[in-house]
Amino acid sequence: MAARWRESLGRLDAAMPDADRIDLMAELERLKSAAAAVQARLAAAMATEQAQQLTARDAQARAVRSVAGQVGLARRVSPHRAQSLVGLARALCADLPCTLDALAEGRISEWQALLVTRATAVLPSHEDRVGVDSRLARHLGRLGDRALLREATRLADQVDPSALARRVKQAEADRRVTVSPAPGPAGCAMARLTATMPVAQAVAAYAALRRHAESARAQGDERGVGQLMSDQLFALLVRRAPADGADTSPGTLNVEVGLVMTERTLLRGGSDPAVLTDHEGRAFAHAPAALARALVREADQAWLSRLYASPRTGELVAMDSHRRLFSGRLRRLLLLRDQTCRMPWCEAPIRHVDHIREHSTGGATSLANGAGLCESCNYLKADPGWRAEVRDIPGHLIEFITPTGHRYTSQPPPGPGHHPGDLEQHLEHHLNDWEDGAA
Repeated sequence: MAARWRESLGRLDAAMPDADRIDLMAELERLKSAAAAVQARLAAAMATEQAQQLTARDAQARAVRSVAGQVGLARRVSPHRAQSLVGLARALCADLPCTLDALAEGRISEWQALLVTRATAVLPSHEDRVGVDSRLARHLGRLGDRALLREATRLADQVDPSALARRVKQAEADRRVTVSPAPGPAGCAMARLTATMPVAQAVAAYAALRRHAESARAQGDERGVGQLMSDQLFALLVRRAPADGADTSPGTLNVEVGLVMTERTLLRGGSDPAVLTDHEGRAFAHAPAALARALVREADQAWLSRLYASPRTGELVAMDSHRRLFSGRLRRLLLLRDQTCRMPWCEAPIRHVDHIREHSTGGATSLANGAGLCESCNYLKADPGWRAEVRDIPGHLIEFITPTGHRYTSQPPPGPGHHPGDLEQHLEHHLNDWEDGAA
């Protein structure tokens, strides 16, 4: 039935007065919210039924993780996002009936429902959460995102004054430092280093960098304040001057950053982009050919390690150079081949390199039987009912089978010098042959 509705929406003709277009867009937005409410009920029912079949707390946690993995694949989002969606679904169905009704009626968006869930999650009892939900009901559909979050937080703090202290403690436990490519075209050459920390520490650190920058500017340094703050942060964290203090220039940077490129790009002025890797060999960003060559030219020291790729598919097949663990150059080759987590739609950084067919069941520690996964997805594929298999065709397709029998395939990104369209045509040809043979 839902599929028929979707198909009928695809046939809608946009030839109508502007007033009707606006009315239709508004109704479609309400329809999206109603669909999100149905998805929440479905996810909550799955999580509840599977958790009720188990007694141990860790077993119930695995059941919820398994449901989140299936929800993520069905909704084409990362496992991290799916965990939030399943948590939202359980909270809406168990503790927030007014918010769930507002979502089903199209008065609020799924994001606003998530904001209410986060604001009430610190309350210790079911009764408190239901009470805040009831008092918040008259505001649902009338307030914007920020105002709704403020009101939900205010009501939660009124019901339980200690909720604020718990919220602060939980936030402080979430302090961390992350790195990600800069948005837009600059992502090939620039990155964001983000520190999430208690507000007093963050303000003090920023003030110290600002004072240094303004002092340097006052002494005639022509760099901008932002440039000086960035350079000083890097100098404090990474570069060190010699111990005798004779040289005030930055010291040597002893962190390896890798570039994976074709010999055409490196030696013959080719235009194929390169893959920039982090200090552990994980793919971080793509760099234009000219920038990649400049990075090699300007490096204090450079090493050359040869990789071998299939000329037809671009799949990495060997590296210059019968273990139980993926380590050394085999691990590095897998990191370079897969670039990000191989679970469909995850795209998280690779944390684990593990067997697709488990070593305990005869799986080899080999390039063909290895895959790069984030920590969550590697644990997920080992949960009851989950399986992963490699299809015996070029291109290293992995098929993930969920407990409900749904199948999702994953292929690594094309290597440097190969175009996605060429690889997809090659894989489609062999996939058809494989399916004909299986049939």
